[in-house]
Amino acid sequence: MTLFRDHISDHLTGAPADQLARQTYPGMAHFAATGPRGKTCRECIFWNHGPHDYRAKNGKYRGLIEPARCKKYQQLTTFEGDKIPDEAAACRYFDQNETPPDRFAKSS
Repeated sequence: MTLFRDHISDHLTGAPADQLARQTYPGMAHFAATGPRGKTCRECIFWNHGPHDYRAKNGKYRGLIEPARCKKYQQLTTFEGDKIPDEAAACRYFDQNETPPDRFAKSS
C-alpha cells in the first residue's frame, strides 16, 4: 500500500502553501517568497550577518557568505532560530537593508 501511495503522490500537484513551505527554512520569520519578488534574506535588515561571516576564499565555497540568523524570528518567538542561507527568498517581514553584505568575500 505504501508503494502505491508514494507513486501517486509523485504525480499530484501540491497546494500553493506546500510550495511555500518547501522553500522556507527553519528559523525564518514567515514563509519564504511572501516578500518582495526577487529579494533574498541577505538583503534584509533582519538577517543577522557579522563582518567576518565568510567562508575561506580557497575552500569548497570560495568565499561564499555563511548562513545567519533572522532577528525578526527571534523578536516574534523569543527563541534564537536556525541559520538561514543568504539566497533564501524574502518573507513578508522583509525590510530593505541599505547596505546588504556582499554574497562573496571581496578579493584582496
